[in-house]
Amino acid sequence: MPTRITNFLHDSLQTGLQVLGTSFNTSDVHVHDLTATLPDFQRTGRNFYGIVEGIHVRLTSAGSPTKVTIRVCADADGDYTLVPDTEATLVAGVTTATSKCAAFSVGIPIFQILAGPGNGSLYLFAKVDDGTGNPVLAQTCITWRE
Repeated sequence: MPTRITNFLHDSLQTGLQVLGTSFNTSDVHVHDLTATLPDFQRTGRNFYGIVEGIHVRLTSAGSPTKVTIRVCADADGDYTLVPDTEATLVAGVTTATSKCAAFSVGIPIFQILAGPGNGSLYLFAKVDDGTGNPVLAQTCITWRE
């Protein structure tokens, strides 16, 4: 009988009030501790090892932007890039046109390497193609599996 392989799906949801502009900066970031929901024996002193499946982004007050670009890094300064700049079209809400969302399919194994910090956290930076109207990075969710 073949061995059965089981995947465990996890998610990290962050909320915020960062006003996005048309370039990345260190104040427009959501910090995702991807080891936070793991049992103690799995996360103590551990770097993150897993496969990031998808990333969802929700903006509010987003009247003008039509695209959002994200970058995922291993550090708060954005110097150790793990997922390079990826752009998606924003989709407006049905009843609230200034509530916009985007989804990214990643599907890449992430290991905190490259001599960067390894604290179990990933730093999701965002920018928009048009900052008019002060679009707010309201929510981000990273879904991953082990």
